[in-house]
Amino acid sequence: MRRGSPAIIALVLAFSAALPLVAQEISFTASVDRNAIAAGDQVRLTITLANSQERFTPPDLGGLVVVAGPHESSSFNFINGRTSSTVTRTWVLSATQPGKYTIGPARVKVGRGTIETESITIEVSKGQVQGSDPAVQRAQQGDPNLFIIVSLNRSKAYVGEPVVASYHLYNRYTGLEAPKSEPPQLNGFWSEELNTESARWEEKVVNGIGYRVILIKQQLLFPQRSGKLRIEPMTLNCIVNRNFFNRGTAVDVRSNAVEFTALPLPGGAPADFSGAVGELTLEVQADRKQVKVNEAIEVTVRLSGRSNLKLVDAPKLSFPSDLESYEPKVTDKISVSAQGMSGSRGFQYTVIPRHEGRYDLGAIDMSYFDTRTGTYKSLRSEPLVIDVAPGDASTITTTAPSLRSDVVALDSDIRFIRSGDARLRLKGHGLFGSWPWVAGMSAPGLLFIGFTFWDSRRRRLMGDAEGLRRSRAEKAARRRLQEAAAALKQGQAAPFYAALSKAMHGYVADKFGLGIADVNERELRRRMGHTPDGDEVSAQLLKLIAHCDMARFAPVEDQPRAELYEEALVLIQRIERFARA
Repeated sequence: MRRGSPAIIALVLAFSAALPLVAQEISFTASVDRNAIAAGDQVRLTITLANSQERFTPPDLGGLVVVAGPHESSSFNFINGRTSSTVTRTWVLSATQPGKYTIGPARVKVGRGTIETESITIEVSKGQVQGSDPAVQRAQQGDPNLFIIVSLNRSKAYVGEPVVASYHLYNRYTGLEAPKSEPPQLNGFWSEELNTESARWEEKVVNGIGYRVILIKQQLLFPQRSGKLRIEPMTLNCIVNRNFFNRGTAVDVRSNAVEFTALPLPGGAPADFSGAVGELTLEVQADRKQVKVNEAIEVTVRLSGRSNLKLVDAPKLSFPSDLESYEPKVTDKISVSAQGMSGSRGFQYTVIPRHEGRYDLGAIDMSYFDTRTGTYKSLRSEPLVIDVAPGDASTITTTAPSLRSDVVALDSDIRFIRSGDARLRLKGHGLFGSWPWVAGMSAPGLLFIGFTFWDSRRRRLMGDAEGLRRSRAEKAARRRLQEAAAALKQGQAAPFYAALSKAMHGYVADKFGLGIADVNERELRRRMGHTPDGDEVSAQLLKLIAHCDMARFAPVEDQPRAELYEEALVLIQRIERFARA
C-alpha cells in the first residue's frame, strides 16, 4: 500500500493542476459605445480576446474612417490557482456623411477552428457642420486619408485684377513622399508662382477627423479675358508609408477644379488705356534738358504702384520729326506676393536731336482702371522741354576767297590768263544730258512718289490695327526675348522661362490676331495647317511653350536653357517665312 501511494498522489496532483486549464473559456467580443451618431461625430470600437494568445484579424470597418488607433492593451491574472489573460484593441471611428455603416466580424484561429465576432451596425445622421468648406467635404468623401484642395481668395474679379490660388494638401499617413506632380492647366490666366518654401505642416480637424495640412503651391493669377474661367485639377503622384522594411504604396491624388468669374472692364476706355489695372502713378524724367545736336537724351516713363505691371506695354510716344527715337528699354523693379504685384516698370527711350532749337515734347498721358472705384483714371505728366544747341560738327568754317577769283573782265578781247589745270572737257561730254544729270533730276520725283506710297501704306496700316500688330510681331518678340537672354546670361531660371513664355505667347497672338488665352493647339493648326510643315512647327511651338510653363511651375528642366532660346529664334524665323510665302 505504501508503494502505491506516491503514484496515486502524483496522479491526483496532475489532475488538480489540469482543472484550471480545462476550466478556462475563450471569449471573443466586439462592442461600440453607441450605435447612432451624427456625421463628424466619433464612435469607439472595442474588440476583446480572452484566454487566447493568438493574433486576431481586425474587421472591415464598412466605410467608417479611423480617427485614432488601434490602441492595444493586455492583462494576465493568476488567482487561486486559476490563470486568465485578456487582449483588447480600441479604435476611434467617424463618418464623413450620413448613412448606415456595418462593421464586419473580426476573426481569430483557435486550434483547428475559427471564432468570429458579431457584426455591428452604426446609424449616421446628418451632422451640423458649420464653417466647413464644401470642397473639403467632397474630397474627404472621395479619399479621407489624402487629398488636395484648391481655393481662391475671391470668386470673381475684373480682367487684369490679381487672384491668389492656394493648393493645400491634407494628409493622414505617417510617411508621405511626392516625387512627381502635374501642374494645373490655366486657361485664360497669366500666372506668377509664389514662394512656398516657408510653409509648415499644421494640424486641422475636418468632420471630426484630424489632418496634417500644408500649402504645397500658390499662384498669383491675372485673368486675361472675361467670362467663366476654369482652373483644372492638379495631380500629385505620392508614395505613402515607405520605410526600411516596406517599399510603400503608390497613391495618385487629384485636386478639385475651380471655376472663376472674370468681370469685363467697363466700356468707354480712354484711347491711351493699355490694359493697366490697379493703382498707379506716372513719372516722366529726362536725364538732361540742355544738349547739343547729335547728343543722346534718355527719357524715362515710369509707372509705379500695385497693378499688373508685367503685362503693361510701353506707351506710344510721338516725338517731333527732328528728334530721332528708338525702341524703349524696359526696366522692372517688381515684387510678387500673395498681396499682388507691386513695384515699378520703367520705359527708357533714347532720343537724339538732329537739329538745333527748342523742342516742346508736351505732357505724356496714360490711363488705368482703378479697381477700388470701378472707373478709369487718367495720369498726366508735366510738360517736357528740350533745348538743343548747335553741335561742334555743325559749325561752318568760312575761308577767304582766292584773289584770282576776284578778277573781273577789263575788256571783251583781253582776259586774265589762267594757269595750272584748265579742267578742259571734250565737247558733248559735259554734265548736262549725262546719266548723273538724269539721275539727279529724276531723284526728287522718284523720292516723292516713294514717299507718297510709303505714307499711304503707313496710313493704311495705322487704320488696320490687326495688320499693324501682325507686321510688328517679330520685332516685339525679339524685344521680349532680350529679357530672356539677360536672365539666361545671369543664370536666373524663373525669369528666363517667364520671359521666354511671354515672348512666344505674345508673338503667336500678335502674328495671328489672337488673344493670349487663345493660343492653343486647335487654333494654331487651323492657322498654319495649310502651310508646308505647318503642323510640325505648331507642334514644336506648343511643346516649347509647355516646356517653359512646366519649368516655371515645377523644378523640372530636361533641356538646356540656351537650346530653348535658340529653338525659339528658329521657330520665329520659320513662321515668318510661312507668312511671307
